[in-house]
Amino acid sequence: MLYTLILDTNKYLHPVFDSKQILEILGETTQENIKYRIDIRTAPISYKGVIAEPLKVSFPKERKEQKDFEIPDIAVLQGRLFLSAKSYETLNPLIAHDGEFLPVNYELGRGYIFVPMRVADDVDAVDKNLSKKNDWGYFSHLSFNVDRLGDWKVFRTKLNGYQSIYCQEVVKEAIERDQLKGLYITSDLANIYPEDQNTISKLS
Repeated sequence: MLYTLILDTNKYLHPVFDSKQILEILGETTQENIKYRIDIRTAPISYKGVIAEPLKVSFPKERKEQKDFEIPDIAVLQGRLFLSAKSYETLNPLIAHDGEFLPVNYELGRGYIFVPMRVADDVDAVDKNLSKKNDWGYFSHLSFNVDRLGDWKVFRTKLNGYQSIYCQEVVKEAIERDQLKGLYITSDLANIYPEDQNTISKLS
């Protein structure tokens, strides 16, 4: 079975890139280097040879409702995964062949950003007959041809601008086994909200 990984914003803080640092690394933004603006772009590209120093990531408390929120072990950030050192140790053996890791520094020490490079559309794995949009242009149902994904453990799709991350059951089981905090994991592949927010959305 496949799952969507969603940051549980009802309990955990959202990671933020340091845009000032990224601009210092890349220099003046041009048509050539804007694709490497990891803080504003989501496309699955490699940053090897471009970003050579650890990126700065922070978990600000932006609203008073977040005063008791925690820094997660694992989080989704613009189609990538933030991983604490603990999460990296768990997931590296499973997902390393599906993307690349960038070292980061954050409030609790060293972590990583995982950039998923696998795209379902590239292997014609999106089931277009079963994937449907609602009246607002968002996907109400999303389906993939699992057989075409091969041994991929983590992947994305162009259909939603590479924003969502999907995984195989072995990844979900590893996250749950090691009690990595921060995610709402659902088999509803079109879902983009953690449970409480999704329920509110349906009721309103």
